[in-house]
Amino acid sequence: MRNLSALLFVLLLCSLQLVSSGPLARNPYCCPSVTDKKIPLKKVVSYTLTDSDCAVKGIIFKTVAEKKFCVNPDAVWVSSHVAAVDTRRNTTAKTTTTTLKMFSM
Repeated sequence: MRNLSALLFVLLLCSLQLVSSGPLARNPYCCPSVTDKKIPLKKVVSYTLTDSDCAVKGIIFKTVAEKKFCVNPDAVWVSSHVAAVDTRRNTTAKTTTTTLKMFSM
């Protein structure tokens, strides 16, 4: 009985070791590849830069339909889309702050 308990304990430790040393989860901010296909600006709601340790450098555009597209950051149209999204974001933030100040009296 003692040998069986010891064997089960060793098996448990081995399985824990295998689980903890498994492959790391894939980084959600990396792109397997990028596209130069232009995405309509009116459909883009946000963007994220890929992490610096990713193999492929890119920008991830998120659309109104919740789809994500990895695009080439060096494409001519990408910088204007990024600037437009930033402008939208800043305008929305200022409007929200002003509205909150008006109603907080």
